[in-house]
Amino acid sequence: MSRRRKIFLTAVFLLLLAAAVVASKMILPKPQSSFADLQPAQDFTLNDQDGKPFTFSSLRGSRVVLVFYRGYW
Repeated sequence: MSRRRKIFLTAVFLLLLAAAVVASKMILPKPQSSFADLQPAQDFTLNDQDGKPFTFSSLRGSRVVLVFYRGYW
C-alpha cells in the first residue's frame, strides 16, 4: 500500500471518527432521571409464555430488568 493511500485512509478514518463524536452528542438524549428520583414500580399482572398469570410483586427483593419492545416481530 502506498504512503499516499495510507495518509488518505487515515484522514478518512479520523474524519468519520470526528463526525461520530459530534453526532453522538447531538443524537443521544439527556438522562430523564437520576437514581435519587426513581420510584418503586407499580405492581402489575401479565400472562407468561405458558398463559399463567405472573405478578410483578413476586420478584420483590431481587434485581429486575424490564425490557419493552416497540412491536412484535
